[in-house]
Amino acid sequence: MKVSQPNLNSQEKNLIQSVYVFESDLKEEYNLPFYADGFPGMVFFHSERPVTVFVGSESKVMDPVFVYGQTIEPIRIQIEGPFFFVMVQLFPAVVEETLKIPVLELTNSCWTIPSSEWEREPNFQLAIDQFSPSLALKALVEYLIEKGKNFRPDPILQACLEEILDLKGNCEIGKLSQKHGLSERTLQRRFQNYVGLTPKQFSTIIRFQSSLTELNGKQNSKLTDIAYASGYSDQSHFIRQFKTFTKQKPFRFREKI
Repeated sequence: MKVSQPNLNSQEKNLIQSVYVFESDLKEEYNLPFYADGFPGMVFFHSERPVTVFVGSESKVMDPVFVYGQTIEPIRIQIEGPFFFVMVQLFPAVVEETLKIPVLELTNSCWTIPSSEWEREPNFQLAIDQFSPSLALKALVEYLIEKGKNFRPDPILQACLEEILDLKGNCEIGKLSQKHGLSERTLQRRFQNYVGLTPKQFSTIIRFQSSLTELNGKQNSKLTDIAYASGYSDQSHFIRQFKTFTKQKPFRFREKI
């Protein structure tokens, strides 16, 4: 299986956090694991066999184009090749403002985009007919750019979101609210409506993602070092948080990498 992360231009970066393209020409079954990352997104895939999303004990066969929301539980996508699977991570407010899907309703859920909304759009059917991941990416990004052409982020909430990202989740919400002239309660309410998570939940997820990057990139590092580098108070705190999002302890997770 090939995995790539294409670069984005400045216009695309107004709406999109990142893009991942998974593809395989082999007739094999794959299980794609995903963990909480703080961003909802949109997917366009093609496979001759049904594609199933597993969340905990629940499962759902997905349609080719769908939007997914914020999630805490680890997700597993079962897909059989040959396939392409294009995933676009969106800034949270984009989902509600451009796709008209309430961000809070989408939390821990997926929302199918009916075929009537995309099958006549340029490149979607062509990507399927030609089995082209590059055309699939082009189709999905162009669809989002057109939908989001009038999108304007909330300057205060976007600044808060970006500050949490820059600090890798290690920020005090009280200080963040004071900096932007809001009470902590007001920031929590507005941020949750904007992102689908409270500022504390979002910060916790971003810090987890930072630790996941450290764990994947430093195979020989001690867990204590990774914990402190990611901003956890101690190794026990790190292990508890990591297990919350992956259902595995860090050292077991690393063994499977």
